[in-house]
Amino acid sequence: MASVSIQQLHIRLGNVDILQNMDLEVVDGEFLVLLGPSGCGKSTLLHSIAGLIDVHDGVIAIGGTDVTWADPKDRSIGMVFQSYALYPTMTVERNMSFGPRITGIPKDEITRRVERAAAMLHLGPLLQRKPSQLSGGQRQRVAIGRALVRDAGVYLFDEPLSNLDAKLRNELRRELKQLHHDIGKTMVYVTHDQTEAMTLASRIAVMLDGKIQQIGTPAEVYDRPVNRFVAGFLGSPTMNFFDGVIASDNGQLVWHAPGLTVNVAAYPFAEPPHMGQKAVLGIRPEHVDLVPQGQTALGHATVTLAEPMGSMVVLWLDLGGTAMSVIAESHTPHQRGHTLGVQCDARRISLFGENGQRL
Repeated sequence: MASVSIQQLHIRLGNVDILQNMDLEVVDGEFLVLLGPSGCGKSTLLHSIAGLIDVHDGVIAIGGTDVTWADPKDRSIGMVFQSYALYPTMTVERNMSFGPRITGIPKDEITRRVERAAAMLHLGPLLQRKPSQLSGGQRQRVAIGRALVRDAGVYLFDEPLSNLDAKLRNELRRELKQLHHDIGKTMVYVTHDQTEAMTLASRIAVMLDGKIQQIGTPAEVYDRPVNRFVAGFLGSPTMNFFDGVIASDNGQLVWHAPGLTVNVAAYPFAEPPHMGQKAVLGIRPEHVDLVPQGQTALGHATVTLAEPMGSMVVLWLDLGGTAMSVIAESHTPHQRGHTLGVQCDARRISLFGENGQRL
């Protein structure tokens, strides 16, 4: 068992409180991603699990054992940093086996672990090379392999792909996900890249200002964000937001703004809304449909810009003075200056109150 349990964690650096009253349960065998902007406390949380930062208050348990004040070497963790942190004078094999060697593990067992990790990460032909002879992606594989050789219960990743180019990030992201499927160990991964979070995670914990805003599966967090921050942080292009009010139209409950009216009678409000209540409507670009002028539409907008993306195109529109992005097929005939009708599935919208929380 290699679950991670954090209860009422308080981290203070100098006179600044970074994390307060933090509770988090990481289930045995899951891939949890800590996602958020720079300075939100995600790396601090990861480093506290690793034992690299002293705890001001609270409890950290790994596998049911209280490790709040245990040394990093006694926590059954393997850690991969943003920088590769490899010994430049050692070969790949020596870098990967360094930890077990200094802890006195038998040589045969070390060899078995290194060969197993090298096979998983396609490092076999590189074992006798030194870091200077490797590419950035290969060095990061070695850093991951070094963590695997520890045969830990929990693996911690601190933005391990951020120094790589886009192609290498995509390749290693896929390999990390396959690695998790293969070994089934608990993994906690820090990133500010929402694409990494969505593709890798069993669950995502979205953080801001030292607090977890929402935790859930990628689909839950993406489709039903609990507040406007989460809604805007996930997705590329980001979610469209429009200021409006809850109103009645011919006896139907609607959300209304200049140039756009959406029937929200079937929207699952947490509490019954009242007429005239201010509300921000959020709709993701891929959930907006464009129809030719003259057909039934919820509103009308003018195309101001097109961004071709190969298999798709991002169209930017002006809807009553508010910029709106829409994802359309790459062969769309719509051009700058065209006026189009806007349709959206009311089941895919989000509504947020003045406090930013989901209605």
